[in-house]
Order: sequence, then C-alpha cells, then structure tokens
Amino acid sequence: MNNQNNKPTKRIPRVRVLSTLTALCLIQFFIANISFAQVKYSPFSDPFATGSQGPTGVRGAGGQNVYVTRIDHPSPTATPSPGPSPTCPPPNSIGLLYVGPLSGGGASGSWTPLSYPCSPEKTITGTALYGPDALPPNNVRLVGSYMQSENPTVINHGLLYEGPTDGSGTWQTIDYPHPPGDHVFNTIAHSTMGGLVVGNFDTDDQPGRAFVYDINAGAGNHWTELPKPTGVISITAYGIWYNGGTSYTIAGGYAELGFPGNDQHGYLLNWDSSSRTVSGWRSYDFDNGQIPVRISHFDGITGDDQSGYYLTGTWEEGQVPTGAHIGAFFAHVRRVPHGRFGEAHWRDIEYPGPLVDSTTGNTVFENKVLGIFTVQGDTTFHGYVATVQGHR
Repeated sequence: MNNQNNKPTKRIPRVRVLSTLTALCLIQFFIANISFAQVKYSPFSDPFATGSQGPTGVRGAGGQNVYVTRIDHPSPTATPSPGPSPTCPPPNSIGLLYVGPLSGGGASGSWTPLSYPCSPEKTITGTALYGPDALPPNNVRLVGSYMQSENPTVINHGLLYEGPTDGSGTWQTIDYPHPPGDHVFNTIAHSTMGGLVVGNFDTDDQPGRAFVYDINAGAGNHWTELPKPTGVISITAYGIWYNGGTSYTIAGGYAELGFPGNDQHGYLLNWDSSSRTVSGWRSYDFDNGQIPVRISHFDGITGDDQSGYYLTGTWEEGQVPTGAHIGAFFAHVRRVPHGRFGEAHWRDIEYPGPLVDSTTGNTVFENKVLGIFTVQGDTTFHGYVATVQGHR
C-alpha cells in the first residue's frame, strides 16, 4: 500500500488506536453489542499459500460461485514464487483469482496465480489485482496495477485483463494520459463493472486524483477525470456499481482543505456514462458521527436488489505514530427520490480474537464483507469473510 494521503492501494493496513478512554469504552460497547451478536466470521484464504494474503474484489460468477481477486505477498522464508514468465524474476507480489463459493473458507474453489506478462521491454516486479467482473461466456475482466523495473519514474501502471480465468486472454496497460506540463507516476485501477473502470492516479503537481475509464470508447476518448467538489484536495474512486442504462454509482473517499492529518470521509455519487457528469454527491462518516473517528472510507459497493446499496470500507481513529485503531464496517444505503442517496445504516466489522488488532473491509458481495485482519506481534495479514445477519 502506498502511504499517501489519497489512500491509493490496499496492500498493507495501517494500524491506529483510540485517543481517549471515552472513545475506547464507546467502541468496545458498540462491538460487544452489535458486531459479534449479528455477524458470523470465518477465515478466507488459499490453503496452500504462505505469507500475507488478502481479498481485494468480488463479483458474482453465476449460481453460488463468485470471482474473488487477491494480492499475495510471499513469506520471506517460503520458496520464491516463480516469475510470470521464464524471463522474469520472482515478483514481490502476485495477483490471484479465486473461482468458487464463499463458503468453505476459500478451500472449496480454485485459486489461479495471475501476473502481468513479461516482455523484452517489461520486467514485471509485482502485480496487484483488484476488481473482477464476469464476461460471457465464462470469461472474466480484471483490473489492478503492476510494477516494472525499466521505468523508475512510474511506480504503478494500471492494468486491464479480459479473457479466460487462466490468464491466457488479453492484458493491457491503462495509464492515465499525462496532463499538460505534469507527470503521472501512479495509475491504479480499483474496480470495474458495466464496461467502466474507476481508480486513481497521482501526478507530481496534484496527487490524489480519480478517473473513470470507458473501455469501449473510441481511441483518445477513454478517460475522464472525476471532478473534485469545492474544497476537496484529494479523492479516491474504489468501487463502481452498474445500475442499468447509463446510470452508475461510484464510491470512495476524500480529504478536505483545512483538516489536519489524513482526515477523510466516504462518499457516493451518480455517474452518467453518456454525458460523463456527476450528480447526487453525498458525504458519509462512520456511524453517522456517533463514534469519533478521523477516517471513513468506502472500499466496496454492491446492490441490494431494491435500488439501494451495501457498502464496506474502513474507519480509523487515533494518531500515528503514537498509536491508532483500524476497523471495518458494513453499511446499507437506500435510494430516495430524485436520484439521491439516503442515510447510511452501519454495522461494525471486527474479526474476533483477543490478539486481533486491526480489521479492514476491502470488498462486499450481497451481505458478505471480505477483508483482512492482523494479529499483535505478527506482520502477516490474513483474509476473512464476514456474513451480516438480517440481510440477504
């Protein structure tokens, strides 16, 4: 994960603690009386993998099956993972694609390592996969980013994959075009649905910018920068949901001028793919501000089959480096008249265990949140799935 204010990746969780005894007691009460009583938790991981691993994106694959993307950071003591081709060295990170049911903790389906292919011009040193989407017949579209050693001025290149689940399809680089007089050093594609991709890009002059990429648009017309509302200094686009026709909903987070540190809020907005315009922007803070947190961020979105949305993401409280706490959530937002978004209803998500010190919500499918958790004294992070009762 890049440690930038615009929170461009999900690779390594930051850990935060509570700053006051009052807030600590309030959150402990909230967890004890809501999360553990109404949420069922289980591990979710590749049973044959070593090192850190965490789910990053999920979409339905038909029937009870889903596609889940993941990033793996192999253990330093493990046998090095092979490079994506004989000409490539073992990478620092690899992408994986899971196909199967969410039940069974990841052991009931298949895991396939997928990395951006090497070439004489590209030595791939790492691949991160984020959003999957189903393509007929039995194909998949994936987005994410990769790193290469030949161009040190660019940290992350965006990627788009379309084809069979074994990685034998078409891989493309999708880097945001250089704005006049500026240099793009990060492009990270986070989510895809309905022919669009959303993500983030950073430039030397203005880090923390977001984009919408239209896969089927004509050459030179793929990209649109997501506009920032007045007073917003950085914005992320982490999730997209296709409502039908030209209507999409985009979810992410933003930071404002005049706020110290990394203070962020979640947001939802409407995107019209024909006019390429935004409407209905609404800001959200975890638990509607009832619990004092510094950061609220939407990381994933899915439909509720009633014109509303289920969302997941991360909330954080505390200061770095003096200590902090990071937690996850499940949220439900209904549509209200005139295309607007209603108030969010929240459930705290905290993976249970006496030594668990952080939990993230990375993606959501129906009433199931997928993310990672960390344990005190262990730098490895682990995948999980949480099923929220009372929702489909």
